[in-house]
Amino acid sequence: MTLSRIAAAAALSLALATSAPAVSGSAPAGQTVLVWSFGFSPNPIHLAAGRPVTLTFVNRSGSGHDFTAETFFRASRILSGDAAEGEVELGPRETRSVTLIPRAGVYKAHCSHFFHKQMGMSDQIVVD
Repeated sequence: MTLSRIAAAAALSLALATSAPAVSGSAPAGQTVLVWSFGFSPNPIHLAAGRPVTLTFVNRSGSGHDFTAETFFRASRILSGDAAEGEVELGPRETRSVTLIPRAGVYKAHCSHFFHKQMGMSDQIVVD
């Protein structure tokens, strides 16, 4: 390989390496929250304070559920998606996303459907 090709390859590698963080830094981080009868995963959910994140709620159940976290959604700045009245409602096998900027704190979450919380559908959101 000639010296000019080595220099060109090094310059291209450097350009790609320096541009990669700018591209990945522009999109919100993603976090999938699995929902089923009767649980959530991960449990607890860990998020970074002040950093945009897209929470994707995936209902793996053939029954409807919700993810209710009124204090968390009220404290966060919602950028897109719907968390009306502090909850994300999911039909059977439905997926919904909410992009937000969370505020530091520890928040409780649960499914508000009849007796689901008592059957284990509760979670915690830890925002550091």
